[in-house]
Amino acid sequence: MNIATAVKTSPMTIDRADLAAPILFAPSRTEIGIRAGTVIQIEGRTHAFDADTPVGLGDLTPGRDYGVSIDGEGKPFAEPVASNPLGDRWFAGFHFAPGGCAQARAGGDTTPSINPFSLWDADFRFAGPDPRGMTMIELAGGRKAWVDIYLPGVDHHEHGTSRCGATIADGRDLPMRPDGKTRFKRFDYAAAVELLAYHGKRLLTVEEFFAAGFGVQERCSRDGDPVVTGVLKDGAERFISQRGVFDITGTVWQWATDGDPDEPRPSILGGAWFVGVDAGSRFARLGFWPVHSYENLSARGGGDHLNPA
Repeated sequence: MNIATAVKTSPMTIDRADLAAPILFAPSRTEIGIRAGTVIQIEGRTHAFDADTPVGLGDLTPGRDYGVSIDGEGKPFAEPVASNPLGDRWFAGFHFAPGGCAQARAGGDTTPSINPFSLWDADFRFAGPDPRGMTMIELAGGRKAWVDIYLPGVDHHEHGTSRCGATIADGRDLPMRPDGKTRFKRFDYAAAVELLAYHGKRLLTVEEFFAAGFGVQERCSRDGDPVVTGVLKDGAERFISQRGVFDITGTVWQWATDGDPDEPRPSILGGAWFVGVDAGSRFARLGFWPVHSYENLSARGGGDHLNPA
């Protein structure tokens, strides 16, 4: 069954003070709160938060996704989630990354941090079936979209397309097909499209990629293939963007499209580890041959934003 059709119906309702923001906010790298004016109805009980309310956090593990719920005493808390949290008891969530978002245009840092752009709730999130491992970007005209924080892994069925510590799917390390039994013979454009569609996602357009990549250190690349997602060594934090997207430039080329609304052309963006001074957030080869499959060519998933009603 296609994961995109397996969304569970959420048993809760959320009323919010601001339709343009999630009900969560991050006052620091290691704190989460629920915004004042939020009212949550879950399992027949109503929980009203008249003031900004801290969410109880245990020890946070870098690279993990967390769901937020309410305990028997009405207090919000967060726990790591290993599967799709939508439709379960979790009404919101976030990603705790191994490094912080870029603050300017020189990349991020190596201090583990809650990605403040990864905050989602049941009505404000990626419009697809699984919000884990994603960060929100903003585009011209106020449009929002969501982008995978990490490159896709070879074994993506259980953990989705964006997981820290996964072997990067490319033309050498081939990902599993949607059937979960065999691997793609090539990781070409068609394979990338098929893998992401199974998870209710699509390739980024060039405009989305530019927005997602802003903030990295431009005109430079890694010294070699990291093989695994979320590895921060030898200055790799330079390739974390302002929205907290890892390895968006200078690591491997990523399948994308030129953004044409009717007939999008296969494209590759960002530059690979051997590209050096050419790599960057706006480095693009539009109209790239779709049959190519290389060890330095992966993909990046994303999709549309779900607005609160």
